[in-house]
Amino acid sequence: MLIVGVDSGATHTRALAAREDGTPVGSAASGPGNPHNIGPGPAAAEIARSIREAASGETPDVVVAGVAGLEDPELQRELRYALEALRPAGEIHLYSDAAIALDGAFLGGPGVIVIAGTGSVAWGRNEKGREARAGGWGHIIDDAGSGFDLGRQALAASLRAYDGRGPQTALTQGLVEALEVEGPLDFPGVARRLDTTRMASLARVVVEVADRGDAVARTIVRNAASQLAALATAVWKNLNLTHGHTVAPVGGLFTHARLRKAFASSLSRRCPEAEVKPPRLPPVAGAVWRAAVRKGLTPGEAMVMLLEGWAQTAGESR
Repeated sequence: MLIVGVDSGATHTRALAAREDGTPVGSAASGPGNPHNIGPGPAAAEIARSIREAASGETPDVVVAGVAGLEDPELQRELRYALEALRPAGEIHLYSDAAIALDGAFLGGPGVIVIAGTGSVAWGRNEKGREARAGGWGHIIDDAGSGFDLGRQALAASLRAYDGRGPQTALTQGLVEALEVEGPLDFPGVARRLDTTRMASLARVVVEVADRGDAVARTIVRNAASQLAALATAVWKNLNLTHGHTVAPVGGLFTHARLRKAFASSLSRRCPEAEVKPPRLPPVAGAVWRAAVRKGLTPGEAMVMLLEGWAQTAGESR
């Protein structure tokens, strides 16, 4: 039996194929697969391409795909129809990207994840199996603490500095270089043309400038960490979790030590009983775990260790 997990986000789509015992047989990466951002047809094409490449031409028995941007039921139906027309697998099951990240972090058990990448969301489950979420309502009205939010905040701070409404900041030069423009007067026009992925890529500039001691950049990072901690706390309280449960940070922003540490510090003040630990598996491996469950298998520790080994060898971010 061949099972495939897919993690499809606003920036990348990743797929991992494995045998029923968890032995990885192939992995692949393709472009963005968020149907809200690029449409269900193009998203389905990226997901199908990653499945086929990971499976090396073999037709998987079952695929579980965790996809960002599935809040709209109609969009989810359109994506399903588009995927079924491409026939990349025997069975295809769609979940939110947060759901597979939660599976990867806690293997079906209780806990809370906070995803901070292009967007942001918190998702959790308690011992009774009840789930709750906070955030993740899209970059136009939410995604607080996300990469998109950091990029937007950096551009705004630079323009306030230019106006004399705010303190001077090294962010301005960092953004000029990253965007390859003449100066801050070009920022408004460029910002209108940036897609969510490109805006989120500016988060790297913010963290780098913060690491060099810039007070404005450090404030933006600290505020983002506080927003992410607020997401986790909201879910924690909603689920009535107690001491001994874990909050797992997931996503590209948490690869930056400054933000990771600021998040843990802010969460300890808001929710002192929570323990911050990395997830057991990355989301794409969580999707494989969920695919095994969907086929009636019982993923044990041996399977999890195989998937962990793959993640370490592949350098897959958790």
